[in-house]
Amino acid sequence: MNTYELIARGQTSGWNPASNSVNARNGYGMRPVEVAAQAGNIDEFVAIVEHPEFDPTGTRPLFYAEVGRVSEGDGDGDARFARFKAAISCYTARFASKLS
Repeated sequence: MNTYELIARGQTSGWNPASNSVNARNGYGMRPVEVAAQAGNIDEFVAIVEHPEFDPTGTRPLFYAEVGRVSEGDGDGDARFARFKAAISCYTARFASKLS
């Protein structure tokens, strides 16, 4: 199980591949790519997706990015989501055949 999680709106506990599996779920049932997506953390999202052991099967980063967008309530989520859309688009194009 992973300890990588959201610790505040738009903030994660910090991605560390040495201490967290790139494909394992955390205590909330979220995989690392979903945590990064909900936080809108592009750098962590890209690091996770580019990890050689990453498997996108069954992940829902767009769903979690949208959850992060609407949970803000003050416009910060909209701005973060807009910046994050390019990373999500690249993810979808790269893994389209494996997404459910």
